[in-house]
Amino acid sequence: MDLIGPGHVRLTPRGMRARGALAVMGSATAMRVLRARLQDLLFSTREPEQANASLRQVLREIRISLGDARQALAGGPGWVGLDNDMVRLDMTARPGPDGQMPEFAADLDIPDPEFEDWLRDARMHAEQAVTPSLPEPSVLPVLLTAEPVASDVETGVIAAMVVGEAAGRVCDLVPMVAMPDRAEPGKSAIVLSALANRLGEEIHLLVKLSHRPSSRLFWSHKFVLDAGNLTPSMNDCTAQVCVGVMRVLEAVRTVDAALGVSFADVFSFNQGRLHRAEQALAGMDEGVNLSLTNALRAWVRTTQVFERLVPDPLASIQEAREFAARAREADPYSATALAVGSVVEGYLNQGQVSYWLAQQAVQMDARNPLARYAYSQALTDLGRHKEAYREAQAGLTEALSVLNPATWQLRLGIALTRLGRFAEAEQRFDAVQQLAPENRPSLRFLAALRYHRRDEAGALSALQALKKVEPGFSLEAMRSDSYPVATLRQGGLLGVTRSGLI
Repeated sequence: MDLIGPGHVRLTPRGMRARGALAVMGSATAMRVLRARLQDLLFSTREPEQANASLRQVLREIRISLGDARQALAGGPGWVGLDNDMVRLDMTARPGPDGQMPEFAADLDIPDPEFEDWLRDARMHAEQAVTPSLPEPSVLPVLLTAEPVASDVETGVIAAMVVGEAAGRVCDLVPMVAMPDRAEPGKSAIVLSALANRLGEEIHLLVKLSHRPSSRLFWSHKFVLDAGNLTPSMNDCTAQVCVGVMRVLEAVRTVDAALGVSFADVFSFNQGRLHRAEQALAGMDEGVNLSLTNALRAWVRTTQVFERLVPDPLASIQEAREFAARAREADPYSATALAVGSVVEGYLNQGQVSYWLAQQAVQMDARNPLARYAYSQALTDLGRHKEAYREAQAGLTEALSVLNPATWQLRLGIALTRLGRFAEAEQRFDAVQQLAPENRPSLRFLAALRYHRRDEAGALSALQALKKVEPGFSLEAMRSDSYPVATLRQGGLLGVTRSGLI
């Protein structure tokens, strides 16, 4: 949350609640809010008179920070806000110091339950308000891999293996082109470079990611590899470099819109971001990475069906099936294509086909996160719940799981529900909500599990949240055979649908 004046002068007040007040006013309709509402959001735990005095102090702090532009803070009978003629709202996300894309108002931490509820809803709204702009038909983003600079030949070979495998892993997950950095390209690219040095039994590896042509350094990390036991340390290093590239891709997209599809969009759960991912994937050059592009389109379609974001789920899942089939035709040995095909077949209750595809995916690449996810889900569909849980646990410990942690927490929660470990499952679904509050399946599970343990207030809260993010939701609809609650139905956990809570 920043307030910037003419000439890029920073006018942001230092106080946390003053910045919170600006966030509330700035994101409100016409940038106006009732004073009573603002007072409740910032000081709900204080007595009314004390809260009113505190709010006056907050507004005074904002006026002082505005300096000569203090008229920008407007007010009238019962309301306060920002002058539309003087203040422009910019909701463009920008990468933070670590290169990652922050949440809406990520720097605000106000210990007030009313403000925390508001911020949660505002973040969800900010996610869903993403304008799904159509990217121009694009050449794929480019990852240039520079020849490592090393102290000796053997160390150079190890560094080159890490860089090469990391680039390959990225290209297994997002559509982009990796090539050697041999010449100055005429277009933008991300450059992956490394410096390697041997010190006794340790190999010190400094990996950097920079943007060309801006030369901006986006990410660097020093790794220490055990020369006597290289395999595990190289695997971890490769995965972390892959995560670094993915994080930088998200950050660089704000600098250069040509850098393609967002991995975070593909693995999100809200309509705006999924639609934006679909449009970006549809605009990709079909001559390159055809398998991966179709696999990711199938994943997006399947998520839209699970989240009930499409008017005709049956038609959409058939589209997903076609995309998945095309992905496998383009590359029969792609772990990602096989894994996504498994997920789609699992939704269509083709358990044996789903399991076979997942097995093939894991055999092709056991470290591919989608392969591990698909295998866990296929095991669940076959009733092998302990194995499914172990696979999900193992997947969550992998470095690449940080790219889509909500998906893994959901997988663990489903496996635990099938095992009858309801209390642990509920904790996992709570974690999903912390990571992705717009995720609908976790809310369904929370409503059912809380009602099952006689927590009607908790169940009602989950149902109300579900009704907010799923238009047309009703308990009757949740009870119907077409509603995606197979795990709850199998576990006899649909008592909440007859509760009459909403």
